[in-house]
Amino acid sequence: MKLITDRGWAWTPAQWELMLELGPGWGAFDSTGLLGTTLTTPYPEMQAISGVLVASWAGRRGIGTQLMSNILDIGPSVLYATSMGEPLYVRLGFHPVGATTEYQGVLPGTAPGVTRAATPADADDLVALDREVSGYTRPLLWERMLDPATPYTVRMSESGAIATRPNPTGLTIGPLIAPSASAACEMIRDVAVDAGRVRVDTDNADVGAFLLEQGFEKLGGGCTLMVRGADDVPGDRSRYFAPASHALG
Repeated sequence: MKLITDRGWAWTPAQWELMLELGPGWGAFDSTGLLGTTLTTPYPEMQAISGVLVASWAGRRGIGTQLMSNILDIGPSVLYATSMGEPLYVRLGFHPVGATTEYQGVLPGTAPGVTRAATPADADDLVALDREVSGYTRPLLWERMLDPATPYTVRMSESGAIATRPNPTGLTIGPLIAPSASAACEMIRDVAVDAGRVRVDTDNADVGAFLLEQGFEKLGGGCTLMVRGADDVPGDRSRYFAPASHALG
């Protein structure tokens, strides 16, 4: 968390704990303590890389490159890059295949009631839907998100799913799986009305336009979706309106 504070990230201790349950993490150390981190979440299709974080006082020493060298030869890899990290990933052989834009705001109105609460009995259906749309097979992630002890809330529609989790300033939506942009917007309404300040990271222009119409702010920066060892990400991404998180793909 000292590194998180140093770099102005928004991760919480619960997020670190979840990521280290889902896959291995690497750390760079010296006599003063932890200097940098890299996390991987292995899926059968490819690994998601995240948490590539180097302390400001340890910058320009090649620490990020050394941490990445532990994991790049495992197989195809995917990550979301900030503008600061993107040049490093290009040097390491990643290429861009998409991008998300961040929107934040408070959603007024009435929830349309198009979703219902998911339960552990829905796990197999959620895993299958997620595999079809995101392209990743990740039953452990859904098991953790459906666990009442975790901060996630999962809801389902007839042909979609939406999850939320708290962040330091409100609520974050993701993943969001829906048959169309209009259905995705209705699902956002269902979880965002009366939920305080909400964050949505999406690559869909129609969803972005809907959020702007509701008074959301389009925040600068965004993240670039990048892959290495594959031409593109798997799955039917036309139905994947927000990632599980930038860390999880």
